[in-house]
Amino acid sequence: MKALNAIGQIYRQFRITQYLPLTELQSTLVELVHEPTGARVMHIVNDDQENLFALSFQTLPDSSNGVAHILEHTVLCGSKKFPIKDPFFAMTRRSLNTYMNALTGQDFTCYPASSLVEKDFYNLLEVYLDAVFHPNLRKESFLQEGHRLAFAEPENKSSPLTFQGIVYNEMKGAMNSPDSRLSKILGSLLTPDLTYAHNSGGEPEEIPNLTLEELIDFHQTFYHPSRCLFFFYGNLPLVQHLDFLLHHILGETKKIPQLPPMPSQKRFTAPLYAQKKYPIAAQESPENKTLVAISWLTASISQQTDLLGLSLIASILMDTDASFLKKALLQSGLCGQAEASLDLEMSEVPFTIVCKGCKEGAAEKIKTLCFTTLQAFITQPIDPQAIETALHQLEFERTEIGAEGIPFGLTLFFRAALAKQQGIAPEHTLLIHSLFDDLRNRLQSSSFLPDLVRTYLLQNSHYVVLSMQGDPHLEQEEKEQEEKRLEHIKQQMTSTECEEIILQAKRLAAFQEEQENISLDCLPTVTLKDIPRKPQYLPLSSQKADNLPVFYSDCFTNQILYADLVFDLPDIPRELLPLLSLYARLFAEM
Repeated sequence: MKALNAIGQIYRQFRITQYLPLTELQSTLVELVHEPTGARVMHIVNDDQENLFALSFQTLPDSSNGVAHILEHTVLCGSKKFPIKDPFFAMTRRSLNTYMNALTGQDFTCYPASSLVEKDFYNLLEVYLDAVFHPNLRKESFLQEGHRLAFAEPENKSSPLTFQGIVYNEMKGAMNSPDSRLSKILGSLLTPDLTYAHNSGGEPEEIPNLTLEELIDFHQTFYHPSRCLFFFYGNLPLVQHLDFLLHHILGETKKIPQLPPMPSQKRFTAPLYAQKKYPIAAQESPENKTLVAISWLTASISQQTDLLGLSLIASILMDTDASFLKKALLQSGLCGQAEASLDLEMSEVPFTIVCKGCKEGAAEKIKTLCFTTLQAFITQPIDPQAIETALHQLEFERTEIGAEGIPFGLTLFFRAALAKQQGIAPEHTLLIHSLFDDLRNRLQSSSFLPDLVRTYLLQNSHYVVLSMQGDPHLEQEEKEQEEKRLEHIKQQMTSTECEEIILQAKRLAAFQEEQENISLDCLPTVTLKDIPRKPQYLPLSSQKADNLPVFYSDCFTNQILYADLVFDLPDIPRELLPLLSLYARLFAEM
């Protein structure tokens, strides 16, 4: 078989739709479609031995019952070929993976894993493929991972009813966070017509509404191979990946239509104002505990240059206490903290300013100050040094390989595959330096940044002003509301239904115990013969510079130079040794 390197080429009914060298990444982007099923494959080919795959699905909930999140948990509770309690965590003990995870986003769910060992890579891929496409989705797994009714005293039907479930309890904790609550409320207000209006993780009060039948329907709708994006990264041959997919999943699949494109949010003709509350500790005073957020819906994800420009503006305005807008906000005394963000994973991107430590009723003053300061910002020359500093920091953050400790392949997945699922050509989000070169060209015009501020902030009527007041009584009130709901449910239950809850708890406990005792021998594993006998060779060269030895290794670092300076220590009294770490920290910050 000749190399797959041309658009239109066909291999076993996989047709290449894109073949593009990515010179700045020393990689090649190959996109294919499996014509009998419509399944899409994306492979970023390079010399990296840390191969990664990700099975990615658009998941678009139409409520906040947590179906996408609970499904992510439940598919990893055993599958047709691997009917054990938790293949996902069991594989961590039978694998040399460098990364394994499952993630639920606002409009996607993905299952990524990576390894340096070829056999291990395909072991993980086999387990993940069976998990997502052939999960058992047992009732017991749904009750365990999602939600269930249980008595506070398991065998006493006179005791209070409670809601239980891993996702239910996880989201109760998550939604106690002011930031999480703020984010979800902003989503519901700013994009009321889109899936972002719903909490994909699940709202605790709505999770108990989800049924097992709805979970199964959601799986059948969104987790079909025709609607999966199979993403690969690294140096393993593409034909091996394609053969593997055909053998394990695509050979038995019938085609269904692709999901329709995400619609656009209808724009507001006037801004929206809202007041909400969030819980603080019962002993805390609500004074200066108000959060104020102003969030504009800005450009589509397809407008990458504008989004990069908005990211630059956010950095110039809000990065440090001396930044143009942040300084004005802090010096006004209207807030104690202020920050800005853009959510670049959404189909249309919000630009959000959040002020914390505000007095109640400060929202209108903060909004007025923001607009006044933004107007002043565009009516005077923008400091070129501030632009260059922000530009450098932004480019560095997006360029660095291994940032935040995740595989570089996963970084590129989040850039490319999520854009692809939104209908955006992935090369537009992959080529960071090309994007920044384009941005620098546009910055030659002094009107570029002011025009972005006018278009997306000052003259944009689609924004929300949200004020959230800290309430020391809210947690108790929400707890009492839940207790009333449970008491109402209990009053409607017959004695037989109460007995069924007790029996259900026993069946679940028995199921969990049975799962603990199932042999893991069905899972693939790596053996010594699968592991390369020699470690990866990293060439190290040396030379003299000013009579000092310099050791260096040539490798792809995406244009970033990393240097460690190593010094011999003089004789230091023992009692001063603890100060060395403090000295080292201060030295690097001066």
